[in-house]
Amino acid sequence: MALATLILMSFLFAATHIGMSHDPYRARLVEKLGEKGFQGVYSIVSLVTFIPAVSIFANNPKAGPVLWTTPLWLYPVVYLLMLLAFLLLVLSMRDRSPAMMIGGKMKAEGVLRVTRHPMNMAIACFALAHMIANGSLGDLAFFGSIFVVGFFGSYHQDQRKAREKGEPYAAFQQETSVLPFAAIVRGKTRLEAGEMRLPFVIIAVLAFVAAILVHEDLFGIRPF
Repeated sequence: MALATLILMSFLFAATHIGMSHDPYRARLVEKLGEKGFQGVYSIVSLVTFIPAVSIFANNPKAGPVLWTTPLWLYPVVYLLMLLAFLLLVLSMRDRSPAMMIGGKMKAEGVLRVTRHPMNMAIACFALAHMIANGSLGDLAFFGSIFVVGFFGSYHQDQRKAREKGEPYAAFQQETSVLPFAAIVRGKTRLEAGEMRLPFVIIAVLAFVAAILVHEDLFGIRPF
């Protein structure tokens, strides 16, 4: 019963989060409710689906059949994804993306050279790391829903911001990327280490190390 409910709530969280933000549905809801009304309903629906999923997952870790066991050689990938998640999250607090609700300037600088959606990609990296490290069906459903919201939610934001902001945002898209480091690899921009601000990098690394150290005490699972 717990597994079925976890899968259902995880699915509803991802489906409603993506579905409600997808045009023409979003446009119709905004027309009926207004922008603030839509944001309120959107937030309530997200909480009503996500909080039960978190509660069920917390009380039923590793629920359901185990679909795979993570080989030791994959754990460095897990740690790198988690480190990247912390870096993107912390640095996004300084370099706000114009794609966010409270947006920043449309300029590829700092962490925005890595991805124009640092917060969403932090969520996606976190979820992907846990999907790799946890092969049970329940864990995959839970973290998979978070990955869908983080990763595919970025593309929905892009579509909406491109319509709202027009050419300036289109130009910003041309020199940045959704997928981390893709714009750098393609030569659209370059990584400027000096723009990352060392204090923010240190905070992210310390938070990453702290998460590893307290992981077993908080969640009962050794991270290595």
